Amino acid sequence: MLRMLKNALKTLLLLSITNASYAVHDSIFFDHQIIPVVLSATKLPQLQTEAPANITVIDRALIEASGATQVAEIFRLVPGMQIGNARGNFPIVAYQGLSSEFPQGVQVIIDGSSVYSPVFGGVIWSLLPVLLEDIERIEVVRGPNNTSFGANAFQGVINITTAHASQVPKLTSSFRLNNNQAERAFLRFSNSPVSDRLNYRISVASEKKEGYKNLADDFNKHELSSRVDFRLNTNNTLQFNFSALDSMRETRNPLAIDIPIDPKRDRNESTQFAQLIWEQQKPNAEQLNANLSFYHYDGKDKYQFASNTLDLTTESTRWNIDLEHIQTLSDSQRLVWGLGASHESVYAPFRTNSQRTRTNARVRFFGNIESYLANALILNVGGLVEHDKLFGVNTSPRLSLSYLASHQDSYRLTVTQAYRTPVISEEKYEISLPTTGIIQKSAGDLEPETVSSIAAGYHGIHLKNKLNTDLKLFQNRYEKLINNDLNKGLKILDNQDNARTYGAELEINLHLNRHNIAHLGYAYTRVNHSSSERLEASIPKHNFNLLLSHRYTNGWHNSLEYYFMSEMQYLGGQNDPQGTYQRIDLSIGKLIKLADNQTIDITLDAQLALNKNIDLHQQATADNLIYLRVQYHVD
Repeated sequence: MLRMLKNALKTLLLLSITNASYAVHDSIFFDHQIIPVVLSATKLPQLQTEAPANITVIDRALIEASGATQVAEIFRLVPGMQIGNARGNFPIVAYQGLSSEFPQGVQVIIDGSSVYSPVFGGVIWSLLPVLLEDIERIEVVRGPNNTSFGANAFQGVINITTAHASQVPKLTSSFRLNNNQAERAFLRFSNSPVSDRLNYRISVASEKKEGYKNLADDFNKHELSSRVDFRLNTNNTLQFNFSALDSMRETRNPLAIDIPIDPKRDRNESTQFAQLIWEQQKPNAEQLNANLSFYHYDGKDKYQFASNTLDLTTESTRWNIDLEHIQTLSDSQRLVWGLGASHESVYAPFRTNSQRTRTNARVRFFGNIESYLANALILNVGGLVEHDKLFGVNTSPRLSLSYLASHQDSYRLTVTQAYRTPVISEEKYEISLPTTGIIQKSAGDLEPETVSSIAAGYHGIHLKNKLNTDLKLFQNRYEKLINNDLNKGLKILDNQDNARTYGAELEINLHLNRHNIAHLGYAYTRVNHSSSERLEASIPKHNFNLLLSHRYTNGWHNSLEYYFMSEMQYLGGQNDPQGTYQRIDLSIGKLIKLADNQTIDITLDAQLALNKNIDLHQQATADNLIYLRVQYHVD
């Protein structure tokens, strides 16, 4: 069985890179690592070739080469991910479909803390409490990972690591504008003395944009972000993060100009995020971490409807604490285990038909043991037990066996079960209008959505460590999906949907030398059963991305990206079918040295739509955008 799996995967790999031949030069690979070390599969530091999950690593060099103008745009480089915009001011990041404008299957982590919304589920990407320039690295786990990150790591995990003050220039300022009246200014100051124990950075940004021409979706926001690192002694460090954001988002129902229930108006949204992390390093690679975080969201939205005040205000608060312990049990075994607890409160009078503030709490325990059974076999066994105040006790196991055929080739078979607990506003969901009464509501006593997943993978490092190839074959069985396609008459929110999917994903990263980056991603996903046609339509069959970047020795740099996604339709009553999405991004720039420690980077980026590129709504069609960006650095 193992030999057959190995041969099948290797054959597919060889077909994908047949006749590839490249020049060999001295090079770096993922921040000077021959094989990237990842943390997001089990929370154990593991070589990417030995981790029990397929992980896309996006480092700072790849972020800059992509020319991304917002955090959500980065994930177009991840096989199987869909990036959309419910409005021009409301980005969407989903993985393998089954998603509405609030993708709820991906858990987002910032420096170890979840920012999952207890109101909508998923993340409000336009209000993410991290700035694009402050991200040092992103690991994307492409598949369920409840065993490490708890409820709601249902389809995948996006694990964002921010930059230490020592990793960024002392002063950075930038300004960007485009041909659609969008402007963004950014300023960051960092202090990182060599001998002192205190390091900090402070960033501020201001942005405004018009959105789509035919939609009411203007947007502006102002944001402050900071990080402080303090080394207590040789073994102990503290990290404190804080961010605050205030925004104004224009909105209106896209189906028609004059719909009283959803008129044109401005929605004021703000967030505050604070985080304290303690890390202790002990001998023999033993490590103890504690993470306390606070995340508050406030969306103010009231207007008159049928002589009544309709209150769409939403407010939520999430407290979270985690304790993790990594230890070496023997020469062939390592263990990571942890405890966690979270408390959530939600005020959403329109979604719950109540002025009450609803609360929920959960506690969890997780563990993973990595065992070297022989020189070539690694067994990872992990599990999570979580008690939820509203939804009881749930468990998530995982079993993974990796075969290291050589230092360059590894094969993996992983079986796992995961779940997504409904958010508070789903369990208490009840939409009522003054003129018609209740039009939609929850059946109550909702159950967690579940997925059973089996994935086979191959990971190879070739061409003298310059070519990194990742291949995944998967099959997922979704049960008890909550129907979020309520659009005709009185509907009940319940666990009525299910689906079975299978497919393959391929990712190739080629770093010939310090000046050249090539990245390719492809995903093929099929549905062999679903309880509704809309579920099947929400999953694009093909998803492809390609990035080529080159930096010249004289300071010039350019890049090219191509994105393709086959037709799909997001779940939700307002969302229209989308045709094939195709886009080419072109970038050219010049890095100019002003003094020994000062540089200015002038870049021109173009985003060119090759199709109409309908984005959730017929009125949201892609524009060709030209960006001019100027960055100034003092090292």
